[in-house]
Amino acid sequence: MIDIALGCVSADGEQLYAELAVPAGTTIHQALIISGWLDLPALQGLGDWCKLNADADPNHKAWRVGIYSQKKRLDAVLCDGDRIEIYRPLTHDPMAKRKQKSKSRMKSKTAKM
Repeated sequence: MIDIALGCVSADGEQLYAELAVPAGTTIHQALIISGWLDLPALQGLGDWCKLNADADPNHKAWRVGIYSQKKRLDAVLCDGDRIEIYRPLTHDPMAKRKQKSKSRMKSKTAKM
């Protein structure tokens, strides 16, 4: 048996954390099933997402799981001490937010002149 942890912050801000002992050779997807997190209302849609992406490679925008901030495939085998993280979709595009902030700075500078 190996010890792992699971962590997530749901869309409503609820922090979820659990520690589990799972058999050696367990994958991320198997650990999510064992934990019962695929059925949590706070993580609505995670089970369906896992079914759709069971054999997919991580992509930069829509991937929802990783280990220590590194996006991983659902079939990645866990090691002792790993922490599975569930990522939620971004509500704002970071690039658009930076552009908007930059434009507002420019406007305030030109207004002072």
